[in-house]
Amino acid sequence: MELKLILIGFACVTAGLFALVTFLKWQEVRAARSWLPVRGKIISSRSEAREVRVSISRANTTETTEVRNFPAITFVYTVNGRRFEGTRHTLRNEIGNFQVPETLARYPKGAEVTVYYDPSNPRTSVIERTMPDGSIQVMAYISAGLVVGSIALVFLVGGVVEAIRPHLPNPQNAGTAMLLTIMALIILRLGFAQKAIAEAAATWPTTQGSIASSGIEAFRIRSAFEGFWRRPGRTVFKSRVRYAYSVAGQDYVSGRVAFGATAAASLPALIGGDSRRYAEGGKVDVHYDPANPALAVLECRVRGLWALWAVAGAMFIGATVSVGLL
Repeated sequence: MELKLILIGFACVTAGLFALVTFLKWQEVRAARSWLPVRGKIISSRSEAREVRVSISRANTTETTEVRNFPAITFVYTVNGRRFEGTRHTLRNEIGNFQVPETLARYPKGAEVTVYYDPSNPRTSVIERTMPDGSIQVMAYISAGLVVGSIALVFLVGGVVEAIRPHLPNPQNAGTAMLLTIMALIILRLGFAQKAIAEAAATWPTTQGSIASSGIEAFRIRSAFEGFWRRPGRTVFKSRVRYAYSVAGQDYVSGRVAFGATAAASLPALIGGDSRRYAEGGKVDVHYDPANPALAVLECRVRGLWALWAVAGAMFIGATVSVGLL
């Protein structure tokens, strides 16, 4: 019963945080409805590579980054005789590598556009002051679905456990075995999804690119309980490869060598393979997604896939051993 309450509580907290984000975004969109329109002009429209912070593990916080492509649009407009320059074209939170060529095609350099600015602060402006139709509702549905779905899953799994418990040699471990089985199935699903992406990437078109930079990058891993337990973080290293390529006249930058996990180690000598294979200035064949050229990869394989299979297999074995079936 305690496990059920913990799982439901976690789902409620997650849903609550998602609902808060949805509410804040709704408030921002609602406030922008009162912004005033003015004619403006696009003075720059290009793809821009930015370093984005990413988390490698939920249990740890890291300072590592990855490169993603964003539409970088700059526009000018005049309010009460004063000229302003804006760089935020939409109210949406951009995550990178999403609809980059489509956005740049929609707002080419030299195009006349309608700019919406905050009358209380004319420096604050956007070109798109609305969200895609139904996006706020979808975010709200996701928040509610997290709670309802989690509650349904918890009680469904609980019912299955109670049904099979009398038929097991060690019925007291049925809950643990079910949890291990679910985790193993999730890992297997992740592995097959990664494998499918890599196989699809092998059919993507290629273009010649060049290695813009190559080397070893250091970053710190800090435990989520570091401050509480006073345990210091540690420094680890990973290969850092950045390559540039062009598709349909648009320039992009990527750092993805292969799919899957990022290889990291405490000693630089243990993870220098990528930087040795891809020396700075070298030419490479870049596989890019024709539906989204901002997504690219050099090697159409999944790094560490065997580890996923091994972990899933170990969990299945652990589940069967715990209930006495093996």
